[in-house]
Order: sequence, then structure tokens, then C-alpha cells
Amino acid sequence: MDLPATITVTIWHDPVVDPIGYPAASGYVEAFWLPIIGPSATWALRRLTGMATACPDGARLPLTELALSLGLGAGTGRNAPIVRTISRLVTFGLARLNPDGTLAVRARVAPLTNRHLLRLPPTLRAAHDKAIAARAAAAPAPQPA
Repeated sequence: MDLPATITVTIWHDPVVDPIGYPAASGYVEAFWLPIIGPSATWALRRLTGMATACPDGARLPLTELALSLGLGAGTGRNAPIVRTISRLVTFGLARLNPDGTLAVRARVAPLTNRHLLRLPPTLRAAHDKAIAARAAAAPAPQPA
């Protein structure tokens, strides 16, 4: 993945995921997505989402500055940790590169899929099941039409 020296970050609005998703800075993402995407990608998602939320027209930042702020060094070449981190976000559908060159990040993250759940240790899978059940129990009952 080739990234420009300065990236523009926006929010990825998704009418399917947003209503059912969890905030990028939530405990759900930290507990259950972090083991899937890793700590660097989790922190990058949080940082990028916060910046994009604060600047709805797009937050511009030097890639080197983002990398240094996450403790990933100053490199920005194809194999640099920051490039691999952003690529990981894209691979897992948490960010996308738009045709205009902006990076759109999800402010709300979908619940894990079954494929991802299988990668969690048994204790985290059980905690995930409990969290999903608690959320479903707290949801308002559907109203008859």
C-alpha cells in the first residue's frame, strides 16, 4: 500500500454497520477487536477516528507525525510499521482508501464475525457471548407495526 506523506482522514459512514456497531474507542473494540487486529491498529483506529470526528471536512496530518505519535517510528515506506498498520485496518474493513485519496475510518465498528471469534481464546469468546447477550437484553423491544 502506498500512502501520501500527508493523509486526509474522514469518517466512513455506513448505514448498515453504524446502527449495530460499537464506538471505535469502546471497551468492545479494546477487548475483542484488539486481539484480531493488534494493538497498533487498535490505537491507530482510535486516533484516526477521533481526528476525523473533530474535523468533519477531513483531518489532514503528516503520516510521519501519526507514526511517531503511536510509537511506530518515523518511517513511511511501503514496509514501515505505520503503513502496515493502516493496511491492516483496510484489510479488516475498519478503514478504506477512497478514490480521491482520503482515508475513511469507521467511527462505529461491527461486531466480530464468527470467523474472527474463532481466533479468540475460549475465555474471550465466552466474554464476547456474555457482552452480546447483555447488549441484546438492554435493547428496546421491537414495536408491532
